[in-house]
Amino acid sequence: MVYKKVKLKDGRTAMLDWLKESDLPELVEALNSVIREGKYLFMNNEITDMEEERRWYKRGSKEGMLYLVASVDGKIVGGASIHPRTDKRSHVAIFGVFIRDGYRNLGLGTTLTNAFIEVARERGLEILQLSVYATNKRAFHVYKKCGYRECGRFVRDIKFTDGTYTDRILMELFCNSDVENRI
Repeated sequence: MVYKKVKLKDGRTAMLDWLKESDLPELVEALNSVIREGKYLFMNNEITDMEEERRWYKRGSKEGMLYLVASVDGKIVGGASIHPRTDKRSHVAIFGVFIRDGYRNLGLGTTLTNAFIEVARERGLEILQLSVYATNKRAFHVYKKCGYRECGRFVRDIKFTDGTYTDRILMELFCNSDVENRI
């Protein structure tokens, strides 16, 4: 069942749906396309071990990970997830999102980010956290627009394969607006 249908800025429709194990090969191909760009994700090497991905999916599902895939014209073009923490951090989840080249600047990143803010609130989570490269100004803008605030920075934390560096910006969003308004 489709979680949500959204109209993109170019007029096409995107379908957001919960990740199923059968989606993994196509999801990995979309993710690998972003890994190959070399400028948005922590990974330098493409994902090649589908058995490991299936283990990741099963382990994440058991730990409470929620993952939405975004499809346009029947093709997976992005995804987003929250990974709830445990124990004394069980009120916190880590958020991540990626969009395949050719599907950026269409509102999909904003839609996925807002969808997970809504899901986090429904699930009783109090804080969403993420990190973004300082060079990824488009994503930083989306997060700010959706209500995240910068709360820290690791200077020169990321070293690209060409030898250049960028900072990693830490951001957070308080899901309870009462707390958010006091900061």
